[in-house]
Amino acid sequence: MALLEVEVMRLGLDQASNAYVVILREKEGERLLPIWIGQAEAESIVIEMHQMHRERPLTHDLCKSIIIQLGATLQRVNVTHIVARTFHAELHLASRDGSVVIDARPSDGIALALRFNAPIYASDDLLPTALLE
Repeated sequence: MALLEVEVMRLGLDQASNAYVVILREKEGERLLPIWIGQAEAESIVIEMHQMHRERPLTHDLCKSIIIQLGATLQRVNVTHIVARTFHAELHLASRDGSVVIDARPSDGIALALRFNAPIYASDDLLPTALLE
């Protein structure tokens, strides 16, 4: 599976479905990958994108703290495949004990990647496929 680095281009509300959508764009190209996400994840992503701070930590802030307290760091997030119109992703963590790959929703992976300033990758196959579905 070939992976391409992507970045969060924008986040908005899809008027047709009344759901939030995060748009990923390949870093060295023009292809886009729209991923529909929940409201809580959208809020978490936008809060981090705009460097807003809450009085209490959000779930993704808590996850970041847990990862750090366990002596690990988020190395990357991979958006790997789509099954029945549902995207799948992986968190790649590294610690002094080795590497771990954890199954995740892309929206959670993106929210964490922004908090760790970690790169996000998407399977090359998803970029054109997602636009055609």
